[in-house]
Amino acid sequence: MNSFNTDEDTKKILQKYNHCRVKIYTFNQSRYPRINKESLLPVAKDVSYSGENTEAWYPPGHGDIYASFYNSGLLDTFIGEGKEYIFVSNIDNLGATVDLYILNHLMNPPNGKRCEFVMEVTNKTRADVKGGTLTQYEGKLRLVEIAQVPKAHVDEFKSVSKFKIFNTNNLWISLGAVKRLQEQNAIDMEIIVNPKTLDGGLNVIQLETAVGAAIKSFENSLGINVPRSRFLPVKTTSDLLLVISAQLSCKLLGIETVFVVPGLFCTTFSIS
Repeated sequence: MNSFNTDEDTKKILQKYNHCRVKIYTFNQSRYPRINKESLLPVAKDVSYSGENTEAWYPPGHGDIYASFYNSGLLDTFIGEGKEYIFVSNIDNLGATVDLYILNHLMNPPNGKRCEFVMEVTNKTRADVKGGTLTQYEGKLRLVEIAQVPKAHVDEFKSVSKFKIFNTNNLWISLGAVKRLQEQNAIDMEIIVNPKTLDGGLNVIQLETAVGAAIKSFENSLGINVPRSRFLPVKTTSDLLLVISAQLSCKLLGIETVFVVPGLFCTTFSIS
């Protein structure tokens, strides 16, 4: 899933992989207008994306995947091909590989009832205190992000002893459930108000959603505590060098380990 900021660059990079026997699909998420914090009116003068209007638009967070995936036509395409689940991850998470044990659990649940939504969580450390966590409310799992926590309770939220896990954003989601909920307009996600300051000094508001927040809309949702090795975000060159160093060390020690970059946010599965 790309935004209007990254779509063209991504397509150029993907041309290098035309010879590979892997199908790589892309689709664009929505484009929303930034809101002037003082007037509460859109910053954009018109619907164009050029000139002074460039900063007036933003991608509304990864929670937009459900609507954009549906609107792109890819959801129906994959369902028509017999695919049943989509694996969603952050593109910078090099630990987000396909885990066949989790997939087997989805297809052959111990209680006989398939999960429509599985969220991978892992143990929180002091470096992860801002990560969202799972709670249970009114019989449903819910994702709570730090942006939703009142200031008086932020320190409590960051506690590694009270909230011991956080969301890796590795998600396994039923395609049929996404289609059903999207057509019923029943995917409920909390709105995150994200204040920003543009280069010119204008204070604006962005309204965003998080993909994991939809967990409460799905039936029989589940959180699975996974090893830390499934959460290896690479946001800087030094992060990448650290991962490469770990790989080389494992090879020198004769330990077999593989890190695979997830294919542009989503991987789908057909079950025979």
